[in-house]
Order: sequence, then C-alpha cells, then structure tokens
Amino acid sequence: MRDIIPELRRWRLLGKTDIALATIIETRGSSLRPPGTRMAITAEGDVAGSVSSGCVDGDVIAEMEAVLKGSTGIRRPSYGISDEQAWGAGLSCGGAIDVLVERWSELYDSLIDEVEAKRPVAFASRLDRTGGTVAHLLHRSDGQTLGTLGDPDLDGQVLMDVAAAWPGPHVQRHTYARGEVLIEVIPPPPVIVIFGATDIGVALSKIAAATGFEVIVTDARRTFAQPERFPDGILRFGWPQEAITPQDLGPSTAAVVLFHDPKFDIPALTLALHSQAFYIGFLGSRKTQADRRAELLGAGFKESDLARIYGPVGLDIGGKTPAFIALSIMAEVVAVYHRKKGGMLRDRQAA
Repeated sequence: MRDIIPELRRWRLLGKTDIALATIIETRGSSLRPPGTRMAITAEGDVAGSVSSGCVDGDVIAEMEAVLKGSTGIRRPSYGISDEQAWGAGLSCGGAIDVLVERWSELYDSLIDEVEAKRPVAFASRLDRTGGTVAHLLHRSDGQTLGTLGDPDLDGQVLMDVAAAWPGPHVQRHTYARGEVLIEVIPPPPVIVIFGATDIGVALSKIAAATGFEVIVTDARRTFAQPERFPDGILRFGWPQEAITPQDLGPSTAAVVLFHDPKFDIPALTLALHSQAFYIGFLGSRKTQADRRAELLGAGFKESDLARIYGPVGLDIGGKTPAFIALSIMAEVVAVYHRKKGGMLRDRQAA
C-alpha cells in the first residue's frame, strides 16, 4: 500500500475520484508480490503499482476497468500458471494469486492518513458480500474504530484478531462463521540507525532509503557528519549516548555500528544492547569483534546478550568496496527482518 500512496494523493488533489483498486488477498507458490499488495487505476487511465510485476497486470487492469464502468461492483479474479494459460495471462513465476477488485471508498482516505503519519493501523475488508461495495473496518492506534463489516459480531471477532496481530506486519485472509475477511495490520516503516557517518554509512543510507527504511545517521565528528552526505536520512550530531536513546531503537529498528573505534563502538553497542532493536550489526574483523565483546562482558553483559550482535556484519557476497559492504549489510538486515537466513534461492527446496 505504502508504495502507491504518493500517486493516490496526487490523483485525489487533482480531483480524480473515480478510482479502482486491486488487492492481492492470497498467494500460493512463488508469487512475486505478497498479500496486501495493491494496484490502482483512475477512469482517466492513470496506473499506480503492480500485483504481479507484469505477469497478469494487463488482465487485472481489465477487471478494474470493468468495475469503473459499473458492470459489477466487486470482482474476485484468480490467476495462476496452467497448460492452458502458458501462452496467455499467467504467472510466469509458477505461483497463483487471488485478487479483490473494488471501487475506491472513503475509508481508504483514512487508511492513507494513518500510513502517512507512520502510525500502526489495521484495515479489514469483507470478501464474501455480493453487493455493490466492499465493507471495510479500520482500527487506529488510538483505539478508535471506523467503519463496519456489516455485522457487529463479525466486527468484534475481527478486532480480537487485530489485537493478536498488533502492531504487525500481518496480512491474512480469515474465515469466520459470519463471513470471510482480509485483515491487514500495517506497522510504521522500519528504521535503520547508522552509528558512524563513514563512507560505508553514506552507501548504506542510500540503499536503506531505497528499500523503504527510514534512515537516522549519528556521529560526533563534524568532518563526517555533513548533511549533504546524507540527503536520504536524518542526521543527529553527537556521541551515541547523546544523540540516541534506547527508546529510539524499537522492535522495528536495525542498529548498525560502523565506527571501528572503541571510544564510539562501546557506547553505541551498549545503547543498542539495552534496546529492543531487532538487529544489531557491528563492523570489524574477528579480532575487533573479540576485543569489543571482551570489553562488553567486563561491563556486565552476558554471552546471551552479545548473541544479538551480528558481527562481522553482513552477508558473504564477496564485495570489498563501501557500496558492496553496505549492500551486504542491508541484505542481512532485510533477511533478519523477515526471519530468513539469506542464501541463494536456487538452493532452496521449497517453492
């Protein structure tokens, strides 16, 4: 959803209100795009997003155009590769997707407001109604609930599942006795805090921003901490313990320590270990790693605490330049964020 918001905002500011949305509600096999991915078109022919990176987008656009023309209020197409589809519309990746196609509703404006404000938000779409519109329910982080799925008991069941999945990320089709519902819990974007405004930090900030992370860079050295070097992030000047607090490093935050200098490394690592950061990366050779770990153990940390540190940092991709090192770090951050080990897809046995 987040990727198409700028276009949706622009359309709305231009007064384009006749909009159709397509949402992936379920995938099977090796689909390129996950559930919750959205695509949008206007009656004027503007397009934003993709549900398949090209494989079946043309067919989905045709479904959205049919909805805009009023031939039906809701469509539920499914796409997957088969012998009959091999030369037609199909997923070349070998997977299958189920899609919900509907007209824009006012509650989507509220959803965009919450996502843009970087607050966690839940959005539920009822899938089993055959009327002209899809019923939606939105639950905000302040506890307020907007909209309804058309059944108070169903609303209550969905809100219980929303609470269990909060603060996300979560996208799943749920089947209840009273209806079928797609529940999405959308968290704020993940954050990466880069300790050390080094050349690797410059490259890492660019890659992190391109992958959807919010970027914070901190350093106490004026020579390195120059705003023009980090146009994609927020720059905080000062020692680690002055510029960042443990509360800044929440469960959706990655902390990467790049100083390679003990007077900065130890405060930054101490700060990160006292936080809820999902990832703590530390640049340095195995000797440097051992030296810093010994100092941290002497300061009262346990081996179980230090097991949170990914060091030497990054996946083994062989590159030695700042850009390649930054790429290897970001790849590891993303793998940990998605609870994956990394590695080559061709070596996987499962789809």
